[in-house]
Amino acid sequence: MAVRPASADTSHSAAAGQPCGGLGRAVARTFRAGKPQILVLGPLCGESVVFLAGRGARVHVDEIEIPQPIPKKLPGEPAVTVPPFTVDHPSGSFDLVLAWEMFDFVPPDRLQEFGAELVRLLRVGGQLMFFAHLKPPSERAVLPRYRLLADDLIVREEPAVPPIPRYVHSNLMIERAIAGLGVQNIHLQRNQMREILASKAGVG
Repeated sequence: MAVRPASADTSHSAAAGQPCGGLGRAVARTFRAGKPQILVLGPLCGESVVFLAGRGARVHVDEIEIPQPIPKKLPGEPAVTVPPFTVDHPSGSFDLVLAWEMFDFVPPDRLQEFGAELVRLLRVGGQLMFFAHLKPPSERAVLPRYRLLADDLIVREEPAVPPIPRYVHSNLMIERAIAGLGVQNIHLQRNQMREILASKAGVG
């Protein structure tokens, strides 16, 4: 899918917030359903929960455990099995999943598994909104939280937590990982952050 350059920059905190058009569109569409079910992934930001709940949403926050890389198989030893990545909610539960920068912290060999689980959680017509860097990977990055000031206005905050590896995934890798969703928009910002919005269409 074509990537459109953007003028906005959502990667740095600012007292007044940074605009996020994709988020604004996703939220507006979600609230047309009345009282939507929204899942927010990653570090808790109470102000965002209060904001969405104040709009009438039923908000669920899940500080999921990020899947770890699959250990390499050593010669003469059996392959190492790892627990599958799961989110403890029924299939088709949510109208909107806000994954923020979670995809960046998932290792490439677990990306498909991670994306498929998020697709499973969405209802038909549901949307997935997240950000993804194109900057070089880092061994010491902080998984941020996002504070919602308005439907299309956010503040990026880095909590005081230990750093972890951050990866870079191509658009193709991401689109394969969320197979079953239609990518509506990939908005490339000046700082090489991609704003990605996808939705789940009905079958047939």
